[in-house]
Amino acid sequence: MILLGVTGGIACGKSVVSNILKEKHDAYIFDADEEAKKLLFTEEISNLVLVAFPELETITPESLAKVAFKDKSSQDKLNHIIHPAVGKEALKRIEEINELGQYSIFVIDAPLIIEGSSYKNYKEKGVIIILVTAPEDIRMERALSRGNLSRDTIEDRIKLQWSDEKKKEYANYVIVNDSSLDKLETKVENLINEITNKNN
Repeated sequence: MILLGVTGGIACGKSVVSNILKEKHDAYIFDADEEAKKLLFTEEISNLVLVAFPELETITPESLAKVAFKDKSSQDKLNHIIHPAVGKEALKRIEEINELGQYSIFVIDAPLIIEGSSYKNYKEKGVIIILVTAPEDIRMERALSRGNLSRDTIEDRIKLQWSDEKKKEYANYVIVNDSSLDKLETKVENLINEITNKNN
């Protein structure tokens, strides 16, 4: 089973790449954001978050977003709680899915694979890191078109994330998503062929 980590900044198209892999190659997708939301509501993680952020009375996606994206130190504090738990769950899921034997590709879809504390564990497990990038103006346009975030909020999130140049140093492959969906599908297809040939 080929293990892929698909990552990239806000509105770069990483989840689109994961969806292409799911639709065209029947890949199993481990959505780190979704898994993090589930873990947040477990008693163990909830308690850790409430201790770390005493200003929170309850944990909701909205209240967490306010503290997490307030500044770099708040984001780091939350990530230090969430990332190890998500990383542990991903590695456990890889074993479970591998035993089933029905998937040839396992994808970890996560915005902060490279910055996160699980990066080293993923690399040791043989996860191939694919960084999806796009120019900042295109990302801004895409993020605004979703209609759920303001320009200021998007800019704040971009500032809190590592630059693509820095992330490229850690990635095995880079996909530039600056054009149409058809062209992105072609790039993904070519990359999967290359990875598959190398792993055969």
